[in-house]
Amino acid sequence: MRSNPRLTLLSDEDRSELSGVLTRVEAAQVALAAAEAEQARALAEAGAFAARLAEGSSAVVRDRDMALRGVAAEIAAAVRVSDRAVQRQIDSAYTLVNDYPATVHCLEKGLLTRAHVAVVEDIGRRIPTGLKGEFDQLAAEICLDETPGRARAELEILAERMNPRTLTERHEEAFRGRKIVRYTIGEGMSELRSAHSSVLIEGIFQRVTEQANAVIAVREPGSGDTRSLDEVRADLFADMLLTAIPTIDPTGDPVGPGGRPGGLGAIKAKVQVVIPVMALMGQSDVPCDLAGVGPIDAGTARLLAGNSYDTWERLLVHPITGLTMAVDTYQRTTAMDRFLKGRDRHCRWPGCRMPARKCEVDHNHDAALGGKTEICNLCCLCQRHHSMKQFTAWKVKQLDGGVIEWTSPTGRVYIDNPPGHGVHFTPEEDLPDDLWATWTNPGIKFRITREHPDDPRKPPPF
Repeated sequence: MRSNPRLTLLSDEDRSELSGVLTRVEAAQVALAAAEAEQARALAEAGAFAARLAEGSSAVVRDRDMALRGVAAEIAAAVRVSDRAVQRQIDSAYTLVNDYPATVHCLEKGLLTRAHVAVVEDIGRRIPTGLKGEFDQLAAEICLDETPGRARAELEILAERMNPRTLTERHEEAFRGRKIVRYTIGEGMSELRSAHSSVLIEGIFQRVTEQANAVIAVREPGSGDTRSLDEVRADLFADMLLTAIPTIDPTGDPVGPGGRPGGLGAIKAKVQVVIPVMALMGQSDVPCDLAGVGPIDAGTARLLAGNSYDTWERLLVHPITGLTMAVDTYQRTTAMDRFLKGRDRHCRWPGCRMPARKCEVDHNHDAALGGKTEICNLCCLCQRHHSMKQFTAWKVKQLDGGVIEWTSPTGRVYIDNPPGHGVHFTPEEDLPDDLWATWTNPGIKFRITREHPDDPRKPPPF
C-alpha cells in the first residue's frame, strides 16, 4: 500500500493552518481546565459555608444537611440544574479541594485535564486518610507525564503499595468470594458473570478472543457466517463450557496464595506479568502487574514465575528503577521480540496502552530506507499508530535507552519513555542501581549480577 504524499509531506500552508488550529485547541483546553478548577473551588467553598451555618447547633448533623440543601438549591436555581445534582457536586468538590490540593493546582494551571482528576479521585478513595497528602503529590507528578489511561495503571500500583495491608493479604480474603452468578436480561437472553482471580479471567478472555479471531480468519466467502467478534466469542465460550472436560483438578488446591498452579497451565493465551525482583525472591509482597489489567498479589505472580507452562511471559524488573532486568518466556518466539515486548510492555505512542503482545514491531528508521533490524531501531506499535506513522507526516526516532521521540507534522516533539520511569519505592535493603538478573533455567532459576546480560545491538540470549 503506497502512502499519499499529500498526507506525508505537508506544505508550509498546511503546516501553518494546522499549527493555528492546534494553538486554539490548546488555549481552549487550558481555559477549560482553569474554569473547572475554579468551579470546584467555588463549590467547595459553598460546602464550607453550609458547614459554618450549622456550627454550634445541638442537632449539627440535621442542621448541616438542611444548610447544604438550602445552599445547593440556591446554586441549582441560578444555573438551572437539579438541586440534588448540585449537592452531590458540592460534596465531591469539597473532598477534591481538601484532599487533593496538588492535583487541583495542576488542573488550575492547565497542566492536567478533568479526566486526570477523575482518575486521581477514583483511585484515591482507597488511600487511608493519613496518606492522601502523599498520594496527591505523587499522583499529580505521574499525571503530568501521562494520559489518564496510562496514569491509571501507574496509580493502581501506587495505591496498592501505599495500602497498610498487603495485596497478598487482601487477595487471599477476596479470593474466597469467587463465584458465578446469572441474570435474566429479557428477550430470552441471560447473562453469566464470574468473579475470580484477575489472572485467570484475563487468560480466559485472551484465549477465547484468539480462538474467535481464528474462526473469523478462516471463513469462506459466501458461507453466510456474518457473526461479529463478540458473537463468536460468546458461542465459543458456551461451546467449551458445555462440551469440554474440566482440566482443573477439583481435589487440588485452588489458585491463590499458598495454592498450586491448578488450572493456570490449561490457558492457551499470551499474558505478561511484571514482577519486581524482591517479590520473586520472596523477600517482599509488593504488588506485581498483570500487563493491561492491573495489580495482582505477589503470591500469584510467584506461582506464574515458577511454572513451566508456555502461556506466561515473565518480566523481572528492578525494585527501584522499575526497568526490565530479564525477560523469560517458554513459548518459542524470537529473542528480539521477547526483549522488545519486555522493554516496551505497550504501544510506544505517547498515551497508548495497547499491550505489547497485541502490537506490531516497527522499524523506527524504515527497513526499506536502510533501517537496521536492531533493538535500537525497533519498538512496539499498535496497528493504529503503526499505520499512522507510515502513512502520515508523523516521524519517529529512537534515542538511547529505548526512549522514543515523535515529531508531529507541525514540528512539535513528544517523548515516550519506556515503562519503569515512574514513581517507585526504595526497599529497606540497599540495592545498587546497576543490578541485573540472568535466567539460568528459564522460569525456574535466575542469578543476580551487576553485569548487563545483553549487548543492546544484539538479540538477548534468553
